[in-house]
Amino acid sequence: MNTRDDRQLVLECRRGEEYAYRVLLSRYEGYIYSLSFRLTGQREDALELAQEAMLKIVTGLDSYQINRPFKPWLRQVVINTGINFLRRQSPGILSLDQEIDNGLTLGDNLAADDRGNPQLRMEWLETRKMLEMAMQGLPREYRLVLTLRHQEGLSYQEIADLIGIPVGTVKTYLFRARNKLRVTLSDVYGWEA
Repeated sequence: MNTRDDRQLVLECRRGEEYAYRVLLSRYEGYIYSLSFRLTGQREDALELAQEAMLKIVTGLDSYQINRPFKPWLRQVVINTGINFLRRQSPGILSLDQEIDNGLTLGDNLAADDRGNPQLRMEWLETRKMLEMAMQGLPREYRLVLTLRHQEGLSYQEIADLIGIPVGTVKTYLFRARNKLRVTLSDVYGWEA
């Protein structure tokens, strides 16, 4: 395994060392695809977005500030590329899960502590499917801020800076998105809307 850190690899990339490009991209290709998939919700779109983002990462390494952490810079490139990609596309599905093994997601594993309990697993799969369907009904902007907040763990300010909207708008989008999901899912779960 290559033990060179990201900064060292970026410096090598800037010197034109092809091997460093391969190592750096292979280190993050799973993350880039995963984030791309969460933004688009479609495998083909995610592959296209990931490829476009990788190209921008490679060509934009000169703009990366070497004294700062690499992954947040990479994430911003992917998200900015994703925003532009989504603007060119019709609204699609946003997936809230990340596949980790043979069709199972991290959420599946967290929800089903006992993998031997098929009823619990089926309930979780059903819940996830309903949530994904409810997400389809949300405006693209709402899905984007939900993904950035709840899957990427970004703060309101980070989301605002990343997509170029005021913090108040981020909070409003999140409130409206959560409210729409609550209303949509209230019939299924018997919640008060």
